[in-house]
Amino acid sequence: MKSKKLSLIAIILLAAACNTGKSDRSTGSAGVPYLIDLESSIGNAQSVLLSTLVDEIEYIPLETDTACMLRRISNLALCDSFIVVSDGSKLILFDRQGNYLKPVGSVGRGPEEYTYVRSFFVDKNSREIYLLSMGKVMVFGFDGRYKRSFKADFRPSQVISRDHNTLMFHLFNLSGPSPDTAWSWYITDRQGAIINRILNHHKRVSQPGLIVPESPLYLYNNAAHFLEFGNDTLYYFNEQVREPYVIFNAGKLKMETDLHLTPETIREVSDRIQGNFWIKDISESDDFLFVNLAWGLSDSVSYCIYDKKNARLTVLKDNG
Repeated sequence: MKSKKLSLIAIILLAAACNTGKSDRSTGSAGVPYLIDLESSIGNAQSVLLSTLVDEIEYIPLETDTACMLRRISNLALCDSFIVVSDGSKLILFDRQGNYLKPVGSVGRGPEEYTYVRSFFVDKNSREIYLLSMGKVMVFGFDGRYKRSFKADFRPSQVISRDHNTLMFHLFNLSGPSPDTAWSWYITDRQGAIINRILNHHKRVSQPGLIVPESPLYLYNNAAHFLEFGNDTLYYFNEQVREPYVIFNAGKLKMETDLHLTPETIREVSDRIQGNFWIKDISESDDFLFVNLAWGLSDSVSYCIYDKKNARLTVLKDNG
């Protein structure tokens, strides 16, 4: 039965994150746009009013119906006239008022179907939605209909549009000496042909070890920004050149990454690193960098906001 008693899940649209002007960058002594000291700020958590971060706040409750029921919101993308929402198992289109429009493709095991949503992005230029599932990249139109697909010749976990002609993939970050652990990032054309790849310079050899499926990977000012697990530097592509964008200082709070995890060692390892963090996710607006820190092997996360113009980091008290 269709219901206009809508989901309690609300999407907060941050208008400040949607404008397209470029911000002034502060430049550190190393010539890097931003130097962020996480270690010195982590013990000084503060409350922040949402109104100080954005110009406008819009709450959009999503319609609930048997055709569009969501288990959770694992990711979403905002477009001019619709919202794409994933719960990890499917993609659904809603209009900007939260009304259900249609599914993106269909779930199943057929050649034009997907079994789950590993990653997705919306290409507004080509008016296409790219979906990654089981190592296959599937492309759908804005009408939700299947258009084409290709199988990746590597083990991708995330995908974004690097530019009009190329895609950028992040691979599962695995531990141990293997050809699968040599590379972290692949760049391909829109048909999946490999153009370039980037080495994983942070080697982990312990087996069994920690598997990291996702790392910070996002677009800002039409440039791909990315940070590998265990590294302190967020890079971006300036035209075709990879350059450092942010250097983070975690100091003694940085989590060791080459962890030997067995049923016998996991409790000792968890206790040892519970007071250390790693950078789990980053997003960006013209005024702020939003940095999520994961603590040890737990589900505990700290949310941080870096004011780009004033070079000031705030760790949110009680996560905001």
